[in-house]
Amino acid sequence: MDLSKRLQKVSEMVPMCHTVADVGTDHGFALISLLKKGKIKKGIASDNKAMPLEKARRNAEEEGQSEFMSFRLGNGFETLAPGEANGAILAGMGGILMVELLESARPVVDLFDFLLLQPAQNPEILRRYLYQNNFEIMDEDLVQEERRFYEYFLVRVSKKKMDPNPSICDYSIGNILLEKKHPLMKVYIESKIQELTVISEKIHGTTENAKIKMERLNHKMTELRRIRDEYLC
Repeated sequence: MDLSKRLQKVSEMVPMCHTVADVGTDHGFALISLLKKGKIKKGIASDNKAMPLEKARRNAEEEGQSEFMSFRLGNGFETLAPGEANGAILAGMGGILMVELLESARPVVDLFDFLLLQPAQNPEILRRYLYQNNFEIMDEDLVQEERRFYEYFLVRVSKKKMDPNPSICDYSIGNILLEKKHPLMKVYIESKIQELTVISEKIHGTTENAKIKMERLNHKMTELRRIRDEYLC
């Protein structure tokens, strides 16, 4: 079973424990990898569609891990009882959807020892939610696969308030990634600047709304350049 770089990092970052739930499991490869490595004893594969769940079941059988997994059809965390799993994986879905799933299931989520989150889009929206809703970000990582970048958050619910570094513009950049001086951070920030440049080139006109949009984009690009030059020189 060959894992993509994206899923290899998921498997690497999940802490050793007894039971992990993979919400939106798709093919089930993350749980199968964790079981084969001996990092977990049991995996709960959950998905809101029957076909991916059946695919996960077949893959688990082929890899000799089906007896250590359960397969559950349902939306988000509704397939789990509070305290049933030590932790959970949410990987490959958008950051906005992750926020919705986390917020709608706090009685389950609050009891996890950890969550490993890998948003496919809008990581800044997820990061803002985590900071503002008493999640402690224990670790962050970054992977580039082909032309795409993927951010990873290892988090747990905490009673202490998280204070984001005020220099991090609009939750776009993770404090831990900067502290690590992650080798991909410079090119990642430059990719964000390029994305904003492309967006700015599509804004035309002299309306007040257009001016406000350009001011925000220019401010964000200036901040990203400053962070790149100050932290990653």
